[in-house]
Amino acid sequence: MSNEMTIFGNISDNFKELLAQLEPETNVGQSQVRRLSIRGGVFRKVVGSQEVAELEERKINVVIVKTAPLSRTYYSKGYVAGETSAPTCWSSNTTTGVPDDSVVATDRQSPTCFNCPQNVKGSGAGESRACRYNQRVALLIADAEGNVVSPDVYQLSLPATSIFGDDKQKLGLQSYAKFLTAQSAPLAGIITEIRFDTDSSTPKLCFKPVRPVNEGELRLVIEAQKDPETVKLVTMTVKPKDGAGNKLENNAKVDSSDSKSEKEASADDAGDAEDEAVEEPKVKKSTKKTEPAPKQADLASLLDDFDD
Repeated sequence: MSNEMTIFGNISDNFKELLAQLEPETNVGQSQVRRLSIRGGVFRKVVGSQEVAELEERKINVVIVKTAPLSRTYYSKGYVAGETSAPTCWSSNTTTGVPDDSVVATDRQSPTCFNCPQNVKGSGAGESRACRYNQRVALLIADAEGNVVSPDVYQLSLPATSIFGDDKQKLGLQSYAKFLTAQSAPLAGIITEIRFDTDSSTPKLCFKPVRPVNEGELRLVIEAQKDPETVKLVTMTVKPKDGAGNKLENNAKVDSSDSKSEKEASADDAGDAEDEAVEEPKVKKSTKKTEPAPKQADLASLLDDFDD
């Protein structure tokens, strides 16, 4: 938070140093996991289960410090407000091509995701797929001046509409990351603008480079990447099914007092985006010979290409 507590009034530097050595309370109240929600087409900061800020801007600057693998989730029933439940079937890493081992046999929709009937256009609402892509990222959020000064890391869950898309002016996360890789620019080394696509009827995010991080920001990024809690923010863990049904653990930091399920959080973040059909990538075998990569352009000279 930007406003510091002043409950101690004016204190000496030595006293401040001693306060900094106090261990945080870990078992009091609800989880303090920080999330960035895009519900209703508005950026909202959520701490635990409480919304603490609604950002007025339609775009924000961040550093994407860590990303999870692409995942898939399928719910046999539609979302019901207040209901807490885990996915019926899921894959926390789509590169495996199969549901997670922890999905019980009776809930598996198919031996493989590729041939799954829930991965067919029209299996969901309209022309969408019932089993949906999603991806989690961990972010450091810049201040009003566009500088990253806070070490607080936020979780953002992206729907498929924000993951795919190669329109140069409206890049999805996957295409954006590939663009930076082609320039030998690490994703975590760039201040990224995330903005809502105002032409979309549902919450959809686009990604664009702003500038390289400075030395102070780079130190914050490195510390965030080393923090085990950052890994937990992008890790999806579903507890095995028991007599009460599947229970979802968003990450190890979330305790039983947090009523948000993966399903609820996804619906909260994605809004109605799941009703929008998304053209997802197709795996193709290349028959062309490998050609030398083109000469890399200077990143700074390419930033102007993304200006509106």
